[in-house]
Amino acid sequence: RDQVELIQGDFMKLPFPDASFDAVYAIESTCHAPDRNGVYGEIMRVLKPGGIFACYEWCLTDKFDPKSEHHQKIKKDIEVGDGLPDLVHTSVCTEALKNAGFELVEARDVMQDGLRGKGEPWYMPLTPSWNPLKWPRFQF
Repeated sequence: RDQVELIQGDFMKLPFPDASFDAVYAIESTCHAPDRNGVYGEIMRVLKPGGIFACYEWCLTDKFDPKSEHHQKIKKDIEVGDGLPDLVHTSVCTEALKNAGFELVEARDVMQDGLRGKGEPWYMPLTPSWNPLKWPRFQF
């Protein structure tokens, strides 16, 4: 308890008093929330004034075509594979963050970051590949 304490809780009703944290981060988690306004509101509540919230999530971009069967299949496969209730457009998340009182400093589609500066696509660290001659490669 001196340095770290693991607390299990509901991120829609965080078990912490207001203004408890200097910073909060979420990695592919708030996309599981039934209501993004609610989860971001809870995060804002537990942040101290001037605190920082950083996250990355599964989101749909402007390139998503809801009329495309191929795009719908990819969306459904991601939702099923990651146990997501529904993938939403990035604008839904950014609007919910603003509604919760956040100042949006940066929002971007990492797919648009190019090839990560290394000639590799963004998802390369997630692929089940390992090559002892090339670092880092991990086999799942």
